Amino acid sequence: MYPRSTIAYAACIGMALAPGAEAQGQSAESGYVSREEYESLKRDFESMQEKMQDMSKRPLNLSSQPGESPDGASWLELKRSQLRLDVIERQLQSNMPGDSNFHLAGFAFTRFMDTEGMDSSFTAKFVPIILWEINDRLFFESELEFELESEHGHGSTEVELEYAHGSYIINDYMTFGAGKFLTPFGVFAERLHPQWINKLPNMPLAFAHDGLVPFSSVGVYLRGGFPVKDMKINYAFYLTNGPALNTEEEEEAGLLEFENFNDINNNKAIGGRIGVLPIPELEIGYSFLFSGVNATGDDVGPADALLQGIDVSYVRLVQQISGMIDLRFEYVHSDVDTVTFDPDGLDFGPLTYDNKRDGFYFQAAYRPTLSDIKFLRNFEFVGRYEELDVPSGAPDGQHDHERWTIGVNYYLAPNSMFKVAYQSTEVEGNSTDAFMAMFVIGF
Repeated sequence: MYPRSTIAYAACIGMALAPGAEAQGQSAESGYVSREEYESLKRDFESMQEKMQDMSKRPLNLSSQPGESPDGASWLELKRSQLRLDVIERQLQSNMPGDSNFHLAGFAFTRFMDTEGMDSSFTAKFVPIILWEINDRLFFESELEFELESEHGHGSTEVELEYAHGSYIINDYMTFGAGKFLTPFGVFAERLHPQWINKLPNMPLAFAHDGLVPFSSVGVYLRGGFPVKDMKINYAFYLTNGPALNTEEEEEAGLLEFENFNDINNNKAIGGRIGVLPIPELEIGYSFLFSGVNATGDDVGPADALLQGIDVSYVRLVQQISGMIDLRFEYVHSDVDTVTFDPDGLDFGPLTYDNKRDGFYFQAAYRPTLSDIKFLRNFEFVGRYEELDVPSGAPDGQHDHERWTIGVNYYLAPNSMFKVAYQSTEVEGNSTDAFMAMFVIGF
């Protein structure tokens, strides 16, 4: 017979196995293991593991009679206990929570806009962002937009998939990704467009959703960064569906349409951006995109497009002015091959012109974060000047734009604020004023 200590230990094994089996049964029936069940099984496993380690350290008396263990355990009992321990370990592993992390972020805003010559109106948008860390190398992120739309007095909610892509960290300097992603052309779309980050209630003309550059793209990308002595360099290269050339609508003829989720030809767009930070406060970037843009079967003939851009950002806390300054400049040049639009003269043609377009903005912001007056630290003062130039000879409805905007923001939290802004837009010598206000909350 076994000593009393061995019998007590065997009872502990049985008690440890029983809850595990029950939890396993519940898991099989409901498909869910509660946190309490998991923690109980984990404690039982750790307790048994400690006892097994203690037993393994005891010297075995091999001169004992079969079935007897003066030292508290025979070799056979030790093996049986080890098998029972293996069973509990497998149960523990099967019930262990996953190593992935899920996070819901995003922002929401309400905007009021009163433009000269138009009806004033409120609008609202809700933008949830889903972030999923599958493991320490594999990630997924997505952004949805729920926006209120109205036409002829009939309202609806428009849903748009802003981006959805997965990424895999290859090493410290390189990440691969695929899906629909914010295009790394310049910095506005990728880094500044969320309304709790954007310092004004609207977007720059050349870098908005319907501007000169693609806001988002569908394809694959490779990106990363690395140090070079005291400098830092970041890069992003991508292969995506190429843009289409609008050839049918007079007011948009010659513009590039980037939201072609199914490519219109086999000529994919190749693009990228390289950024250099000679000092932490300053970043200088160069962007490019090249693609064939002719529509399949279109009689205007083949055409290529080359987009190039420059961006400069300077952000610094300046003691002398008791606050933070944020200076940004972005420029884009779009060059599309010359083609003849509406060559048969059925609508607005035939029309041929040199299709080169330019756009830029300069933005300056100041926030007195070091002010002795606590109330002033939550204010921010912003100004932006921008131009959008279309080619001479472009169809009617396409005009040069010149716009300047001034605004004041009040931060309720680092990611939530009130914004008010005044804007003046000049088109073909005619000026239009607008007042904008926004309440935005990031989460």
